[in-house]
Amino acid sequence: MAAFVQGKTDKFLVFSAHYDHIGEMGENVYFPGANDNASGVAMILDLAKYFANLKEKPNYSIAFLFFSAEEIGLIGSKYFCENPLFEMRNIECLINLDMVGSGEKGITIVNGKVFDEEFNKFTEINGNKNYLKKIKARDKAANSDHYFFYKNNVKSFFIYTLGNYKEYHNIYDKSEELPLNEYENLFKLLIDYSNWELKK
Repeated sequence: MAAFVQGKTDKFLVFSAHYDHIGEMGENVYFPGANDNASGVAMILDLAKYFANLKEKPNYSIAFLFFSAEEIGLIGSKYFCENPLFEMRNIECLINLDMVGSGEKGITIVNGKVFDEEFNKFTEINGNKNYLKKIKARDKAANSDHYFFYKNNVKSFFIYTLGNYKEYHNIYDKSEELPLNEYENLFKLLIDYSNWELKK
């Protein structure tokens, strides 16, 4: 699924998240997938609402992509990269959000060690605003839907939160257990970073 906010140019800022999870095991076992990855989908929807209500068109168009089949090999995002809805070369930056339901220990940015300027901007903004406790950089990794964009020469990041919430790929990853204690601050950080990207 995809949605767009029209910008002034043919360049794109892209946000993505996967909406699939493990599903069911037999007739009685269900995996809710609150953190992985309803939290990322919720963040994308909040970002979409924010940018859809801008009074002026942004410099770039903003795309919001929702992928399926991430859990079985990044199939949805791989398909998109092979059959894009717009020119891949026009993507200025992609931010993929996956498991963002905690955050009391900060966030990790995959590809933060690959794209120094952009990672430094995240840390600069966070240092000025004190949104999150820590921002850690990680090298490239094929562990979420940013990966095939990166392989197609798109500047892309995967952000996940760090905290005490440990439920992962099990039946206890429920919305009522998800703390969401730094959700709002991560949202603010993403808005500030996006505004910097959109001014380039």
